[in-house]
Order: sequence, then C-alpha cells, then structure tokens
Amino acid sequence: MPLIGLSVVLAAVTRGVLGFPWLALLVVVAELLIVIGRFVFSYEQAFLADLVRFWYAALFLFASAYTLREEGHVRVDVFYAGMATKTKGYVNAVGSMILGMSLCAVILIIGMGGKQNIINSPILSYEVTQAGFGLYVKYLMAGFLGVFAVTMMIQFVAYFLDAIADIRGEPGGRDHENHPVN
Repeated sequence: MPLIGLSVVLAAVTRGVLGFPWLALLVVVAELLIVIGRFVFSYEQAFLADLVRFWYAALFLFASAYTLREEGHVRVDVFYAGMATKTKGYVNAVGSMILGMSLCAVILIIGMGGKQNIINSPILSYEVTQAGFGLYVKYLMAGFLGVFAVTMMIQFVAYFLDAIADIRGEPGGRDHENHPVN
C-alpha cells in the first residue's frame, strides 16, 4: 500500500508522461542495488527483484501508448517513406484495425471475458507471489495488461482517425508535411 500511495502522489505531481523518465530511473537504481547487494555483499532480496519486474512491466506497458502517439514505434520505412500521403493513410488505417485494435480486443476479451480469465482472476482473488518474501502485488501486474489494452485501444482509434484524415486530405492527420498544424 505505501508503494501505491507513492505512485499516486508521483502521478499527481508529474501529471502526464513525465513519470516515465522517473520510472526508468527507479528501475536503474533498483537494478544497481541488486547488483551491489549480490556481488559485493553476497545478499539477494526477492522483494527488490520483484519490484524491478513490477516497474519494468509498468514502464513498458504504460509507455507503449505514449510511444505510439509520438510516432516512436519501430516501423520499417523502406517502402513507407516513399509513399504518398493517401497511401500512408491506408497503410496506417489497415494496420491500426487489423493489427492494433484486434490485438487489444483479443487481450480484453480473453483476459477479461469472465471471472476466471487471465486478467480478472488474479485481480478478483488478490493473487500474490508464491515465493514467500517477494512483492505481494501480482494481481496488479495482471491489471497492467488491462490498462495496456485500454490505453493502446484509445491510441489505435486515434491513429485510425488520423489515417482517415490523411486519406481524405483533411487537416489533423499524421502526415504533417502536407498538412501544416497551426
């Protein structure tokens, strides 16, 4: 509970994507403490290893929607870079629907379709680690998948609508070279 309280305070203070660099810094510091503890003092703590795993999951799952919004995702631009704006719009629209939205829908349907599904079950039963001395929030990591699917679905819908604007030649699309933003 103290970690959840600290995360709520950090989220309220940073208000947005500024929390990701802090989370990355926390991961690096915790990994450093693990290495120092293990190799200098021959001591390993399961709690700290679980905490790093927890922060890694949060960092990668939550920052993925931001990465998509900022066009930071990996894409092979060999063919894409030379395409016309309308063709880029079709590629982005089809990719958003077939690859993006369908992945998010599968995660939500399979993960949250019933009480015994892979996301709902750990959350409803407050599932904890079986190690004994670890971080007792395994149910929150299952919840991360649900948050990931919802935030990515929102971003893929926005990406799809931007692609439609590119196809129709309207302002507000992704191809800002042809549509200057005022």
